[in-house]
Amino acid sequence: MNKKILFFIGFIVVIGIVLVLGQVQWGANHYQNKVAVLTYHHIDPVESEYTISPERFREHLMALTANHYKVISTSEFVAFLKDNKPIPPNAVVITFDDGYESYYKYAYPELKKQGMTSTNFLIVNSVGDRTPETPFMTWDEIKKMNDDGFDFFSHTFDSHGFNTDEKGKQVSPLTHRIFLESENRMETEDEYKNRVVKDLSQAEKILHDQLGNTLSILCLPHGRYNQSLIDLSRQAGIHYIYTGDYGLNSTGDTLIKRVTAGVPTLTGEGLVDKMKKETTLLGKMENFIKNIILQVRYRYF
Repeated sequence: MNKKILFFIGFIVVIGIVLVLGQVQWGANHYQNKVAVLTYHHIDPVESEYTISPERFREHLMALTANHYKVISTSEFVAFLKDNKPIPPNAVVITFDDGYESYYKYAYPELKKQGMTSTNFLIVNSVGDRTPETPFMTWDEIKKMNDDGFDFFSHTFDSHGFNTDEKGKQVSPLTHRIFLESENRMETEDEYKNRVVKDLSQAEKILHDQLGNTLSILCLPHGRYNQSLIDLSRQAGIHYIYTGDYGLNSTGDTLIKRVTAGVPTLTGEGLVDKMKKETTLLGKMENFIKNIILQVRYRYF
């Protein structure tokens, strides 16, 4: 047989062995000195794109427990990131975005029942707004949960939606200058920077005043960011930023990667399989490719 063909076959075999070994989990510890951050949004009996049922959420929590995952708090997570404080193997942080009332109604009691905690990222200006089809929590509800050890941080003050640029294209108001319709012109660079810092700082002040927060953490709307937004967040005193990037987190990280969990196609078993894949060679390669795609899509254009 041709030597080139033999070499090619050997190469394919080696790659196959590496990929298989990369999928193997050794014992109950799927990873150590890493943290997975799970992302949820809304819980409702009627499931949709980013809405899961209470039963599915319960199934997720039970699957995590059955497979030796340990839920830790955001303060424990930050102590690990900042000071390399020890964490258990298979550490998980459970997070919700937006601050919907369904978190208080469904997630909070189930998490308490399972002896777990979680973090919710609030669109601060929407707190107490019951008028939308999907209503938001009130400060009284948030404070009750906060007293029970549940954390609440910023999902911006009021910059969660989209605006338009001079071409009418939808853009994130945190990463782009926006068109000022009342003045029929685009923002200047200074106006953009001042607006973003004001929004982020306002959210931090309210969270401090209402809850006594000492940690400043931002969860990016839709996970989008660029270097300008990172720099402006630092100016607002925010050092830990939850992104839309894929993967697990290690000591020293300040841009936090996440694992999407709150989708109706994901069973408890499927969530565990997804978590295990995060540590495999194949999973890491997929995350690397997806993160590059995000960089091109959201950060450079």
